[in-house]
Amino acid sequence: MGESRGGRRPMLLKLNPEGAYVIGIEWGIEAIKAVLLDFEAEIIAKDQIEPQDYTLEEYKKQTFFLIDKYQNELQKSSKIIGIGLGIHGLVDPEAGKSIFTPHFEWGELDIKSILAEKYDYPIFIDNDVRMMAAGEIWQGRDDFVFINTGSGIGAALVFKGELHYGNNYAAGEFGHMKITDDGTRCHCGKRGCLEALSSKESIISRYQKLKDLSQEISFKQIMNNYQKGESEALIVINDALKYFGRAISDLVNILNPEAVIIGGLFADYQELLIDPLYQIVAEESLSQAVKDLKIITAYYQDFAGAAGAAEKVLNNFFELKL
Repeated sequence: MGESRGGRRPMLLKLNPEGAYVIGIEWGIEAIKAVLLDFEAEIIAKDQIEPQDYTLEEYKKQTFFLIDKYQNELQKSSKIIGIGLGIHGLVDPEAGKSIFTPHFEWGELDIKSILAEKYDYPIFIDNDVRMMAAGEIWQGRDDFVFINTGSGIGAALVFKGELHYGNNYAAGEFGHMKITDDGTRCHCGKRGCLEALSSKESIISRYQKLKDLSQEISFKQIMNNYQKGESEALIVINDALKYFGRAISDLVNILNPEAVIIGGLFADYQELLIDPLYQIVAEESLSQAVKDLKIITAYYQDFAGAAGAAEKVLNNFFELKL
């Protein structure tokens, strides 16, 4: 490999993009996402399916459907060199097991074996946000914190191009940082977690209470009202950003990364949220820690988890050892 300080990791060999393909899957809380990448990590196909329910059987059925679809599109399944799958919560990537998924409540699950029973490819299982971070490493970023936002909030830590897993694969549970001593109970069972203050559901719930709404309202509608300057929308979004920014500032003070990369829901509204978020982080962090800090959004946007899972396979193939 050649030297690089930014952009996609350089290769000294010219690759045939049709020489091999990889499949990436993200088992999201609201959707199952999949991508088919060629040998140069270009997205050839991508799909998103909203599950009918949160049962394991539904996620398996839709995952098998997507993998079979890509196999049929390629005609030669031998060109597929691996499958990567990301899921939220605690994951043991060595064993290919999901240990704890608070939003699914499935218990410990051997996902690798489930896929291996049907597909004879190398299979890689990891936390969804670590998969997203793997995709950013492939793009040439070496020192950053990746934070995914939405129904859950999770992080992945990358130092010198290496993912940090922690002693028991629990590094990056950013959404369960304790922000207050009380508040709504989190999915993890505790109170005061960042996820219970700045996640999509917490924002919607608080907005409904402030407006005394009995009917459902979407996050998009709240953001539309936020853009119009509605007082209740300003309160809930600005408070969520305040808690989120303060939590990020703690990470910045401790880790001093080159960048904080935001994925998921907040990234979808980057024009409205990223600048005020940066201001909060800058105000709450030590000046030296935030001096050259960049806060940017994910390269693959909505498909960051699936694309990162696919690139995890490519990284292993090229022995980059993420």
